Amino acid sequence: MEFTKKDVVKLAQLARIGLNEAEKEKFAGQISSILEYVKQIEEVDTSRVTASGFHGQLVNILRPDSVKSYPGAAKIIAQFPEKFGNLNKVKKVFE
Repeated sequence: MEFTKKDVVKLAQLARIGLNEAEKEKFAGQISSILEYVKQIEEVDTSRVTASGFHGQLVNILRPDSVKSYPGAAKIIAQFPEKFGNLNKVKKVFE
């Protein structure tokens, strides 16, 4: 498939990028060569290849959640100027 300078201009407009004339020519040639390579790959006989979406074994790598107390929590809470119960009160992030 031949990718023309006109195709490059359209693609650049969709991507909202500006290209000069030299870049348009350069990219038209480069994209054309990439598409020719893809065309070669499409010609490979894959009729005997089985489709698979996952090649490994599923393993849960996450640890279970557990609640742990932090011995320095009271000291940190005591340093905050404003508190709400045993929680530190901070400025609003959203209105």
